[in-house]
This record gives sequence, structure tokens and C-alpha cells, in this order.
Amino acid sequence: MNNKININSEPMKPDRRDTFILDRSFILTNHKNLVIGMPYLYSEGNKSVAVRLLKVWVEDNIIYLDVQELISSKTISLSWNLDYDGQYWLWTLTDLPTLMNKKWTDIDCI
Repeated sequence: MNNKININSEPMKPDRRDTFILDRSFILTNHKNLVIGMPYLYSEGNKSVAVRLLKVWVEDNIIYLDVQELISSKTISLSWNLDYDGQYWLWTLTDLPTLMNKKWTDIDCI
């Protein structure tokens, strides 16, 4: 597995949004890109909810993602240990275009 993570720390300019590459199997987006301010479908267990990505940061090789539920405005902090390379994942983030074009056999899961 390619352990690529690219965190762009430049200040946000009005004409662009911060994009992060999180190359993990549970990130189901085009080219594994996550964009601050964009909506995603957050899934954990049997719960799925529309969220907006607010913030991404890394501390002690753990990546943190703050997301906000679109309907309730509740903020959720997600985290993932970047050293873990097993096949089991607890949550996923998916963008709508990828979800609409994905075949379930394309998803690398148990």
C-alpha cells in the first residue's frame, strides 16, 4: 500500500481550497483527494450521514479530520493511525461522483 499523505499548509486563498491526499482504502474519492469545505458521505457501521470537511491535521503519525454533519451541524472528529496497514477500517469518506461510479467489487474490503 502506498502510504502517501500530502498536507498543504498554505493559507487558503479565495480562488482555491486546501486539498489533501490521503491514500488509504477507506477514502473513496477521486485520486484519494479530500478538499476542505466539500461535502462527503461519512459511513461508520450502519450509519451514513452527509458531512462537510472542516479541518485536517497530523500529530504523532495520527491523522485527524474534523467534519460537520450537514443536517444537524454537529462536529465529529475522525482519526486514523497512519502506521496501521491492516485491512479492517472503521469508517469511510466518499464523494458523490466516486460513489455513483463505483462498483462494489472495486472496493478493497473484507
